[in-house]
Amino acid sequence: MLIDITNNPFPFFSLLPKDWTDGLVPNWNLLKNNATVFVLENDTEICAGGIIFSKITPEMDSCKEDALYYFSKNYLYVGYVWVPENKRNRNYGFNWFKELFKADKNKHYWLVTEDKMLRKFYEKIGFVYQKTINFNEEEEELFCY
Repeated sequence: MLIDITNNPFPFFSLLPKDWTDGLVPNWNLLKNNATVFVLENDTEICAGGIIFSKITPEMDSCKEDALYYFSKNYLYVGYVWVPENKRNRNYGFNWFKELFKADKNKHYWLVTEDKMLRKFYEKIGFVYQKTINFNEEEEELFCY
């Protein structure tokens, strides 16, 4: 079952890579009104988590036009999905997404990733590749569910 920890997200934030928290934590007071932090726990230990955004964020510079489009269609953005290294390869990421989709079957989601190795994973759980975005000499893939 997904647990909403939006009111105290810092236990999840503490698990994230430093470069992610460097952008997220200082902006959290601005972001939190349009975000929900969900985690999966096993014996009170966070096994997977992510943040669902309902409005554009500063991290969306690479896909601003796409963000405006998807938010106008009532899609929610999935960001900062993380499974701690000691919890990987146990289906926690898969289960986090399945619980998210089960919580409200009428919601639609989108995300971007620069890690091309995740494409198979996202497609396996039902996301559909939309396009590749080039930004600052980097490529990101955009997916919708």
